[in-house]
Amino acid sequence: MLNFFNKRFRHIRARHNIPYSESRVQGTIPVTSVVIPCAGEDYIEEALLSACFASRFATSITEIVIVSDQPATKFGELPAKTRVATLTIPHREESYRYKQIYRSRLIKLQAPLQASGDAVLMIDSDLNLLKDPALSLREGHLYSSFREGRMIAKLENAAEEQIPAYYKPAIRPYLVDHVNGAYLAATRQTWKRICPLWLTLFQDTWELMNDNQPPTDQLPLSALLDMLDLVTVNLGEWANWPVSKRIGGTAAVIPPEVIGAHGGFPLSEWQKYLQDPAQPLQFKGQDYTRKVRYLTDEEKKRS
Repeated sequence: MLNFFNKRFRHIRARHNIPYSESRVQGTIPVTSVVIPCAGEDYIEEALLSACFASRFATSITEIVIVSDQPATKFGELPAKTRVATLTIPHREESYRYKQIYRSRLIKLQAPLQASGDAVLMIDSDLNLLKDPALSLREGHLYSSFREGRMIAKLENAAEEQIPAYYKPAIRPYLVDHVNGAYLAATRQTWKRICPLWLTLFQDTWELMNDNQPPTDQLPLSALLDMLDLVTVNLGEWANWPVSKRIGGTAAVIPPEVIGAHGGFPLSEWQKYLQDPAQPLQFKGQDYTRKVRYLTDEEKKRS
């Protein structure tokens, strides 16, 4: 309750989770670039599928950039408007349990800067655009969907000396509603402010923390939003609709309102959608998705 009497809390809260329907957060810079981070050879297939959907359904997009640590030659024939940007990414020490996930995050945090457009939408490689995003952005704003869960909970079991000092005065890490990192849009100038700091905070956080959990990029993101005094805008659930959570484990039709469909395995079901969006699809349940996306390197080798 005391937070509501804190001037900084009230300032941040007033700039957090603003519905896109409010005219004050709608800008004049249209999204023209879609960026898809992709780390490792195992994720090339889903990145290509995501690019295929973006090429087909995101009609106002002029470029699609797959950002990867893999050479462009490994991607074969690319969908229309698609190119591959290859980054050189450092490796964590051999003993670190989540080297692949850590590496994927390093690619993601640099990916928006590989686009050439004035406004850039970054989506996870397992998110498929089923409609044109049709977004017009403002500088100093980050557009996303929101999920529930306090990001600061990631640090609850950490020793005091492992917790970076910048989390203590931050506001957003302690809020229940947080920006979800699977669907993020901002102007190029805003991304130029976000990406260097996001990369620094991510590396600092997970160099200090031990490897008893997968390194999340959403925790440092929640802190930097305060540091940069950005406005966070809620695009609603249809922008980042969780497939496995909503219809996993049963045959069902994707609702026509969905803009971005997040997750959904096996990937072969999406080929059926491309043939007929109105036919029922059978995706695996949420437990399967969690198991395959957040494995240690050793667990991944055994799976």
